[in-house]
Amino acid sequence: MSADDVARVFAIEDKVERLKAATDGVAAAQQTINELTRIRRAVIRELHADGWTFARIGAAAGLSRARIHQVSTQGPVPEGLFFGHGTLTVLAPEVRSGRLLGAPDPQAATRLAELLRQLGFAANVETFLPGRPIDLNRDGLVILGGPELSPSLRQLVVADPRLRRTVTRAGDTRRGIEDRAARRVYRPGGTEPHDIAYLARLPRPDRRGSIMVIDGLHPPGSLGAIRLLATRLATLHERASSHLFSVLIAVRYDRATGEPVDADLLTPVYRHETDPKFATTRVRP
Repeated sequence: MSADDVARVFAIEDKVERLKAATDGVAAAQQTINELTRIRRAVIRELHADGWTFARIGAAAGLSRARIHQVSTQGPVPEGLFFGHGTLTVLAPEVRSGRLLGAPDPQAATRLAELLRQLGFAANVETFLPGRPIDLNRDGLVILGGPELSPSLRQLVVADPRLRRTVTRAGDTRRGIEDRAARRVYRPGGTEPHDIAYLARLPRPDRRGSIMVIDGLHPPGSLGAIRLLATRLATLHERASSHLFSVLIAVRYDRATGEPVDADLLTPVYRHETDPKFATTRVRP
């Protein structure tokens, strides 16, 4: 918020409106502080990994060595940059009754939004009507759900050059995800309750940004993916950074409750590298 913005708030005559405007301004300013603190911690970490001492980093930033060491350990964690920046919107299907093929666990959206807030993001939850197109050309989208839910989602996941998520029909018990280069199809199975989740950052239809997708083959898979994001975010950020990518997650869950008891990477984190000159895509694990 600039000095002019503060002056405009100060000039509001109605006290209640002035209070609301000031409160909104504080929230916006705090979000900006969170974003800049996260970026600063990430840069300090990168420079230190490159061999810079805290004293050298401090001298470059105009801060003392002690202050640099302090700010490198406080505030939102650098790996939160995995989700980008700005306000994030968790988009989930509106399920009015019964089970819907491709839909996440009913608690998934709330849990994901809470995780994002813990990481210092402003996050909200929105729903979309299954079977209808979705406006995907928006910043900060994290979508929960599979390609069965919308033609827009079907179009989105087709952009993945490595992992192919096929659309299935109701009653199909052989839902799976194909690793194209490895020529292997992953499906839930085994003696213990087990599911698979798909996690990816894919290009928006307008190619002016990206969208994160979390798709459990069954409802427990979505909860398992969120568990992995909460426990292994540093690893995911190290391997994917801000690149387009996709990965599969193995989820073990409690049969009675559907709650995940373990979640781990099932495949490497595949980075998608697009060469705009030739409009082809290379994949790097």
